Amino acid sequence: MQCANNTSDLFKQPESSHLGDCPICCSPLPIDGSRSNIMSCCSKFVCEGCCYANQKREIEERLDPKCPFCRHPVPKYQAESDRNLMKRAKTNDPVAQGRMGSKCHREGDYKGAFECWTKAVELGSVQAHYQLSIMYQLGEGVKTDKKKEVHHLEQVPRGNDLIILI
Repeated sequence: MQCANNTSDLFKQPESSHLGDCPICCSPLPIDGSRSNIMSCCSKFVCEGCCYANQKREIEERLDPKCPFCRHPVPKYQAESDRNLMKRAKTNDPVAQGRMGSKCHREGDYKGAFECWTKAVELGSVQAHYQLSIMYQLGEGVKTDKKKEVHHLEQVPRGNDLIILI
């Protein structure tokens, strides 16, 4: 009957996640990736509340849209966003490296995805560990390897929802 006494623990949001805290308000970022935004200019995850407050201020004051963290102008076109991503990846930003891996993977460039995610892992990205485990599981661009799959999965913190593909 010990389970019945601890049911409140099942429904509590963890104090933090692998994503860390919002760099503006310092609140823990939600595990649900759809409840935060990643900025292409600085590769920062910013909570919905801070994005909303920034957007509201910009509308009220008739300002051009800017990143709520670094104040860089929001890209108007995908090509500009891609250039920002490449620039961040060249500075060894683990989030940008991971996003580049996801972009390569979507385009069918498994070798490029593997290289980017491997670099992101070296830089400390938990999400990249997860993506590499899937590559080893499915044999996408690499030989199927159960040991490497498990190794990368073991690096992922327990209880975190990594559906937020970077």
